[in-house]
Amino acid sequence: MSGLDQPLLIANSNYHVGQQTSVRVAEEQGFFREEGLAEHVYEWRGLLPGPVEREGLALIMKEHGVDIATAVDVGSILYQRLLGADLYVVGGWRYPPNLKVFAAKHLTDLRQLRGARIGVREPGDLGQLFISNGLRKVGIDPKTEIQWVYDPVFSYGNDPAHLDQLRSGQVDAMTSQPPFTDILQEEGFSLLLDPLVIYPGGRPDKVIVATGRTIEQRADELAAFLRANIRAFWFMRDVANFPYLQDLEARLRAQSHNDEERRVRIISGPHKVEGWTVPITGGVSHEALAGVIEELVGLGELERPLAVEDVLRDGPVTEAYRAVSSRPELRPALETAQAAVAKYGY
Repeated sequence: MSGLDQPLLIANSNYHVGQQTSVRVAEEQGFFREEGLAEHVYEWRGLLPGPVEREGLALIMKEHGVDIATAVDVGSILYQRLLGADLYVVGGWRYPPNLKVFAAKHLTDLRQLRGARIGVREPGDLGQLFISNGLRKVGIDPKTEIQWVYDPVFSYGNDPAHLDQLRSGQVDAMTSQPPFTDILQEEGFSLLLDPLVIYPGGRPDKVIVATGRTIEQRADELAAFLRANIRAFWFMRDVANFPYLQDLEARLRAQSHNDEERRVRIISGPHKVEGWTVPITGGVSHEALAGVIEELVGLGELERPLAVEDVLRDGPVTEAYRAVSSRPELRPALETAQAAVAKYGY
């Protein structure tokens, strides 16, 4: 792992611009400086492709000397802990995307999707993982019994062209996000999966992971990072910051070397800001994580259960949230974020 005399190394596990946002906000708004993170290095291009994260996370963090990895799929860290990797969940990062899964009007049950063409953005994205979990629960193997249609048109629910994919029968089912979910419901397409129904309050889909040595020997820096990141999460859910966040996204996409990332957009309207699926406490619910473990064991993704305490080290993030939420000067930002949670359910 990285040397203790070097700046804290924070790395984004994947290459998506949206997953960089809170770190960039914390940098540009001065939150890291204010919280006492004097030095850090941020690797934003992505540690490894999503489909191999489960197997390669610990090795790539060791080889690169990463102290903190952001945007890690929760299933990957659970699998790595089963193998005995010295890595732990230290905070929450993303809930399931604000998406729903719709199908052709004659397909009214998940069991009818065997052999179907399903549209998602890319292999291993959160939409595909969400759908795959649902399919396994009804006895469908998403690897062998589904024809996945990968297209950036399904990204973030901002491109109306994805509606025509379902209308024309190019796909039998697909992910969609507001505002187009309302249109699909009005047109009578079948709603098959809704994460707010399946995971009320949010499922910890992506998490923050740190090495054991970081937790033990770089505790002050980890705490400063977590405090600043929580403040950035609050900032991201304030519609007053829409113009800045839209500009930030444009700048980050312009610097990306991934052709698809340069084209797609998240922040198409204020609702995308207020409804951003980030946990405003910065943490992970013990109950929710236990539910994920049980789910993945049941689906055969984990060979045996893990105790939550074997995976989660949430003392630092709990203290970080307590610290920032108790400051009078930050109360307006917290209340704005809390209002967004009350409105969207996560």
